[in-house]
Amino acid sequence: MHKLFRLAWRNVWRNKRRSLITIAAIAFAVLIVTVTRSLQYGTYDTMESMAVRLYNGEIQVHRTGFQEEQTLTYSMNQDEQAWQEIIDKYREFTGVSRRVTGFGLISSDSASAGALIVGIEPEQEGTNTQFTHMVRKGEKLQTGDDHKVLVGQTLAQNLQVGIGDTIVVLTQGFQNQMGADTYIIKGLLSAGNSDVDRGIMVMPLHNSQDLFSLYDGVTQVIYATNDFRQAEQRARRLATEFNNDRLEILTWEEMMPELRQIIVMDNVSGAIYLVFLLIVVGFEIFNTTMMSVIERTREFGLLESMGMKPGQITSLVLLESTMKILSAIVAGLVISAIAIAYFIYNPIALSQTLQDAYASYGFTFDSLVFAARAQVFIEPLLSITIISFIALLFPIYKTRKLSPIEALRKA
Repeated sequence: MHKLFRLAWRNVWRNKRRSLITIAAIAFAVLIVTVTRSLQYGTYDTMESMAVRLYNGEIQVHRTGFQEEQTLTYSMNQDEQAWQEIIDKYREFTGVSRRVTGFGLISSDSASAGALIVGIEPEQEGTNTQFTHMVRKGEKLQTGDDHKVLVGQTLAQNLQVGIGDTIVVLTQGFQNQMGADTYIIKGLLSAGNSDVDRGIMVMPLHNSQDLFSLYDGVTQVIYATNDFRQAEQRARRLATEFNNDRLEILTWEEMMPELRQIIVMDNVSGAIYLVFLLIVVGFEIFNTTMMSVIERTREFGLLESMGMKPGQITSLVLLESTMKILSAIVAGLVISAIAIAYFIYNPIALSQTLQDAYASYGFTFDSLVFAARAQVFIEPLLSITIISFIALLFPIYKTRKLSPIEALRKA
């Protein structure tokens, strides 16, 4: 086996020009696949993180039926469960906040418009989501604020109001009780999403409870964790802790299935492109190996006539190809790691057009985002290794079926 290895290495080195072409082609394919997947996963991670942190949160607890109806009928007592004890008991939970969500008519001296009204605990909400931090004008809500609100920037424009102006809110509260009150605009929100900016108003939790006649009631409790990708596991833990059939615990994936569908569809389209690239690589390996077998027909015939067994010749060709493939994959992964590290620390800036396009969907991107997770390197390693050895099957088969007499006659 040692002699066979030395012979294989000598043959690879003797045909170094062809070997380098094969190695370069495979290494380039590894580079393209790795960098492309790194960009895809980096973009997905950022989009998911932004979407989770924007409004819905990672895990939401509410009364069963609220997700479908979105009405105050499904409210619950704000102290129905020991919400804070979960944070103290489990390190993976990093924050909790309570909300009241309802709808109302908002009026100014000039116009009126319907909007989603969200009552929050300012400091707690800030640890779970980002929408209350997206204040473009004015100031954020703080604990202790009373009858002060944040209004979507587009909603404020439609109402023709600004910072410091007073608005009137009319609602139908719990058990059909009417609610009406006046509030002062403290800040204008801009989440980058036209639907959000056009139809949201945020106020302190106690004000929303009074407005909707809920008093000690809330509609949702939001939990944040140390890893939003483990939300399903964390949700199961909450279900075990609360052990209440009247409560529904949803993860961000369940609340935003359309985001998951978009990412899956984009991921599939990217995978199809990469499959075509792998097929091209496979044909390159097949062509190179097959040409090598054809050109060395006389050599193989002489080796067999000198006593080398067909299995040894097959092993020789397989060993030569394996050396080139492994060398190419290692080189490609090393170059890819360097390239990804460079892009992570030196991001490629996006044009203003692309930034605006992402902003229209509520995502804030100013540069391309690359990921360095293990999956980025494992996928090309496995896929290119598999396609490479599949491409060797027929050339190896032809080598094994080679007859010494026919080989010398053809040569």
